[in-house]
Amino acid sequence: MLKRTITLLGLTITVGVLLLTLGCGGSNSNPVAPVSSDHVLTGRGENVAPSAPILVRPNGMKIVYVRDGKIRFVVSATDENGDKLKYRIVLKKNGETIVFDQTQNPTGWNKSEYSSGEYAILTVLLPPGSYEWNAQAFDGKEWGPFHNPDATFTYAP
Repeated sequence: MLKRTITLLGLTITVGVLLLTLGCGGSNSNPVAPVSSDHVLTGRGENVAPSAPILVRPNGMKIVYVRDGKIRFVVSATDENGDKLKYRIVLKKNGETIVFDQTQNPTGWNKSEYSSGEYAILTVLLPPGSYEWNAQAFDGKEWGPFHNPDATFTYAP
């Protein structure tokens, strides 16, 4: 504690002052300003890619039947930064790949973008057969990882 004595108009006052120095771990003359080695708090400037989507539907289904001739894919991912999400669903059948990329073509998607954790639904016509499928989410800055592993289903309208 630092003590100061002040005399003003014949009156003497002694004041105790506690000095507190906060450090950030760098050699910075400003004790509270971040230095280059400090980390930016996640969600405040540093983008974090969205999570791998949960493959809600169809998942673990041997045979998928649909009344209107279209199959519905339901996926959901989260984004730590709270960014709006778009999705890409990739289907594989007999060595062929079909991609439904919402950033390129919004046809079949029930919304133009989704909040973190919200269910995204893609409704499309597909030829009958056995498929592998997977999905990934895009937060406007980067694609997140695919779900691991691919899910499978058989479509028999």
